[in-house]
Amino acid sequence: MPDQIRQTLGLVDSFEQTWKAREKLVEAAEKLAPEEWAHEFDFSWRSMQLLFAHIIEVERSWMLEDIGRNKYPAEDQAAIKTRYATPAAARAQGREVAAITRVVLAEYSTPAKLHETRPVGSGSTQLTVEEILTHVFTHELRHQGQLQVVFRLLGKKPPNLDWF
Repeated sequence: MPDQIRQTLGLVDSFEQTWKAREKLVEAAEKLAPEEWAHEFDFSWRSMQLLFAHIIEVERSWMLEDIGRNKYPAEDQAAIKTRYATPAAARAQGREVAAITRVVLAEYSTPAKLHETRPVGSGSTQLTVEEILTHVFTHELRHQGQLQVVFRLLGKKPPNLDWF
């Protein structure tokens, strides 16, 4: 198998595995009481609700704005809390964004497209599309560990994400 195909399939598989882990986390979150879902702690993204929103909205932003070059307006926290009111709402948002990411992965499946660069942050840094895609799924993996900590802080056993 040529390296280019292996490279693209590796990215696709990395996202698919990350989304499977997200589904397990959402499934576990659905067993929480509403006040546990929204319970705010004094760290990071404060609640499971806001952490899921952050993970999913960052993916949406990187796909639409940073790779797709379409302006993606940020929402205030009240709007985010409304859109992510329940774990089921988070699942729906996550699936919607995964569909957007699948389109991006298909569109940028050639080495030439993966090596295109995009300005990020203030615009002084350039990353390739491949680097952005890698950043997005590793960003979520880091936050999935934080979600497991939140489950424990709530006195719940988090799902095992070691095996897909």
